[in-house]
Amino acid sequence: MIKYNYNIKPRPGAEQNKSLKLYEGVYFTYGKMYINHFYEISKFGVNALRLHQYIRTIQGLRYPRETESHNKWVKIDNKKLYDWFGVGPNKKWEVLNKLHKAKIIELRKNGRGILPEARIILAKKRYN
Repeated sequence: MIKYNYNIKPRPGAEQNKSLKLYEGVYFTYGKMYINHFYEISKFGVNALRLHQYIRTIQGLRYPRETESHNKWVKIDNKKLYDWFGVGPNKKWEVLNKLHKAKIIELRKNGRGILPEARIILAKKRYN
């Protein structure tokens, strides 16, 4: 039985900051989640799935009208990732490096103190 309800709710005073207005009222994952992506990423644990959900949510918010946005670059922010999905910065880097080595995501480390960027490079379907 699920006892926890994780909803992304806007913080008080979000009206003052225009960049926060983009993320007001997000209560679910935006964008398609392909079953192949879900299966391959689930092999790396629950934090990998949470990171995938974060990437798909940001892609859906940033590119709402595009049919294929799963391969667009997304900046991985520590604060939003922790507030929305409960993944801390140490686990974030651990999961990012694992997924990058497995060639599921493409990762750009932009230097110390600058947000890393990632995109999903996994195929939508699994071909035998």
